[in-house]
Amino acid sequence: MKHTCSDIQDPEKISPKNKSMKSPSHQNLARPSISTQTKFIPPTSPGSPEPFLESPSKPPTLEKVDRAGLERAYSEEKQLVTLDPRKYEVERDSEEKKCIEDTRRLIQKRDKTLLSRYRSDDHKISRIVMREIRPKNGFDCEKAARFYQETVKWRERYNCEHTLRYPPGKLNVYNMCVPELNYGCFDKEGIPVIFIRIGFSSGKQCFGRLSTQEWAMCHAYDLEMMELMCRQQSKKMGKWVDKIRAVVDFEGVSIFAIRDALSYAKRSAHMDTTYYTGLMLSTYLINVPSSLSWATALFWPFISAGVKRKVKIFTTGYESALKELIPEEYLPKKYGGKAEWKYPEPNSIDWKAYDAEIRRVACKTMEIKNVPIKTGKEFNVKVNVEAGTTLSYFFETDSTSIIFECVANYKKRDSVALIEKWTRKSHLYPESSCVHLYEEAEVILRWTNHGGWGSRKQNLRYGVKTRRIKIPRSDGALGHLRLIQ
Repeated sequence: MKHTCSDIQDPEKISPKNKSMKSPSHQNLARPSISTQTKFIPPTSPGSPEPFLESPSKPPTLEKVDRAGLERAYSEEKQLVTLDPRKYEVERDSEEKKCIEDTRRLIQKRDKTLLSRYRSDDHKISRIVMREIRPKNGFDCEKAARFYQETVKWRERYNCEHTLRYPPGKLNVYNMCVPELNYGCFDKEGIPVIFIRIGFSSGKQCFGRLSTQEWAMCHAYDLEMMELMCRQQSKKMGKWVDKIRAVVDFEGVSIFAIRDALSYAKRSAHMDTTYYTGLMLSTYLINVPSSLSWATALFWPFISAGVKRKVKIFTTGYESALKELIPEEYLPKKYGGKAEWKYPEPNSIDWKAYDAEIRRVACKTMEIKNVPIKTGKEFNVKVNVEAGTTLSYFFETDSTSIIFECVANYKKRDSVALIEKWTRKSHLYPESSCVHLYEEAEVILRWTNHGGWGSRKQNLRYGVKTRRIKIPRSDGALGHLRLIQ
């Protein structure tokens, strides 16, 4: 179906029946928080294709922190302090100290500049070395050095140092599809806890609107947030906090949904084990479907002892375990605690109204163009951007899905696929997102008509807009050590 700017329904003119439904236009789209309240503002920002949030005027604190407030705090250097990890001593045996020095030496052997480009304190090196809990052949320092090198290159490739300041373009959609509580909750030892209710996730919307790469980068945003919470806790408690716990709720999940999510889970798992090595202290899987119990029993003997120590599986009767771990004031009521946790349920969101809002914003802020693309052909849009630019884009097709990718050809380093090739169901869901460029580059937006069951030719409606942003100061070796005052 073709849409024009004139026939797109204005959300203000939605019928009373639609207004009574739970729509993204009337919900908090940030990460749900126990104590934070934000309100939705109509998307009038010229550079943002998606709805954005108005945040409280006061700087965010440890217990009250929201996405918009966090971005504002990171854009104002005066609100940030640097944590010195050397002031937080941790008892280590002689073997571990030797392994840390050996790993640091092997890292320098790989590349002399690596240790100056990311955190190289003992806490960080130890977390990588201790990923394997004393395997039979001793600590694997060579493997730890390789993980460190891969982490540095990956973080620089995707500018992960600035993720909290300029989040991924699809974070709003990710937030609505997968409800999570990823800050404001701590266990009795002060360790941050993240709750993930994948049973409330909307699989149809997730797989239709997010690629595995976009899912992974939004997941990286969550992990960056948890790293920040660890540093905040270290400063507050006076002891080094470097781990998190996760509670994953499988209520309402079918084995077929798990099958469809395997590619997404695999990408995220690789990121957890390679780029955020050793961050996870323990994982509680609760309300696990009984249909998966046989699979767990089958593969459990082949799982390493380290993983077994970290993972606890509950079909029922998890309440007592969570209460023993987490204070009642932090534990959501659903799990036997006293905390309120409000979040939008993906299956109750009026996605049609959300899509109409996306089209309305695109028509208001961008010049929309129509281009026919024949089967097997591609269409490219090249945009030369200066350092410190956010490039927003919108597109949809009229008959079938289309393959889309976004590549940045940097002047001073190798090209990077900011948005990897992925088949977009743009005939069902309008695509709207953005990418952030911190270096001068030529950005190529590429659409390929792969054919499909539709007509041999389909029309592409697209819009592109750029806006300048403040180039954040790179923390380099500091890595997760910049804190909100």
